[in-house]
Amino acid sequence: MLKVVENRRDNFIDLMKEMISIRSYTCEEKEFAEMLMNRLSGLPGVDEAFIDGAGNMCAIIRGEGNGPAVMLNGHMDAVFEGNLENWAPYNPYVPEIVDGKLIGRGISDLKGGLAAHVCAFEDVAAYVARTGKKLPGDLIFLGVVQEEPAEMFGMEYFFDVTMKEKDIKCDLVYLCEPSSLDLAIAQRGKVELVVKTYGKCAHSSAPEEGINALEHMIPVLQRIFAHEGIDLQNDAIGRTPITVTNCIVKPGGTLSCIPDECEISIDRRYAPAQKLEDLVKEFEVMFEEIKKDIPDFKATVEPRVYEETSWTGYTNAVKKYHPAWSTPADNEFVVATIKALEAVGQTPKTKQWKFGTDGGTTCAIHGIPTIGYSGAMESQAHQPKEYVDVEDMVKTYEGYVSILAELYGIPAEEI
Repeated sequence: MLKVVENRRDNFIDLMKEMISIRSYTCEEKEFAEMLMNRLSGLPGVDEAFIDGAGNMCAIIRGEGNGPAVMLNGHMDAVFEGNLENWAPYNPYVPEIVDGKLIGRGISDLKGGLAAHVCAFEDVAAYVARTGKKLPGDLIFLGVVQEEPAEMFGMEYFFDVTMKEKDIKCDLVYLCEPSSLDLAIAQRGKVELVVKTYGKCAHSSAPEEGINALEHMIPVLQRIFAHEGIDLQNDAIGRTPITVTNCIVKPGGTLSCIPDECEISIDRRYAPAQKLEDLVKEFEVMFEEIKKDIPDFKATVEPRVYEETSWTGYTNAVKKYHPAWSTPADNEFVVATIKALEAVGQTPKTKQWKFGTDGGTTCAIHGIPTIGYSGAMESQAHQPKEYVDVEDMVKTYEGYVSILAELYGIPAEEI
């Protein structure tokens, strides 16, 4: 084990515990952001530390500009704990280590990985301060707000606003989402599509005088469940799915009224080769086909849009959307990452994530090579009694130190 990791092992574990103890629900990440700010601000070797307008916490070690600018990224929010009976005998916010497992809400997704990012970032800062040697390129630590709702709210603000304000460049992003010590170099896309059908209200005693929007939704539902006109492609982890998760009619309730609007929510997962406009077009073509049989059929489709407000008060309308992305397995940074992990005795494989991440912003939208790495297990995300294996997380910490050493041309034992 690298000496710096061995020496700071207890500090790393304590940081994971501290992160568990801070409830950081989506839109309530202030305390967590301030904890990170207090820890990294003014640290020798760190040139900048700040909380931006959306509430993201960032720290930067500025390099010479002739090497890669590397971002260590994770989200600060965690999902609700759910029914506490399912956690018994544990408290989701009182960390406990039992049989080598650290238990607590958010530790797998993704506070354990984020703690590894923080400690590796601190180690590089200490190296810079101790030796007086600048890194070839910038090293950026970023904890973002509001990733869990799946609309990249905090990450989009950072890339669209903060990076311009602070003159931040980025050539490579590491996400510390759960990956079981493998490298995630792709993810399925996810979008919530909203389909609405429209009709005309009438008294339910005379339905023939109206146009029932719910009835007009039936051929749409039939085609979705039959996958008719829906291109469910195969990717590295199998066939991409589609399903309907909600249905609302208006007017609704117990009114004796034929509804003039019906809305369904569609969870659509898709392959990296597909684009959002392709998915929308499928439904537009479907509507034209239905209209041939139902002349007064009228429908719309669009991604779900929410207006979100962060803990700082920043408000923005955002799509419920995580675009698919992939980084080639032969990308120089993937190759270097594997080399660095093998140097500390790890044997990572490359794979694709099923779930959405902020890689949708970094890789799909901005074209930046993106790699996911953490010893946390995907199967533990959002679960009651969520846990990580402590030794696997120590390996994660060591892995990130070795990765940064490789990327910046520093002998790992000197960090």
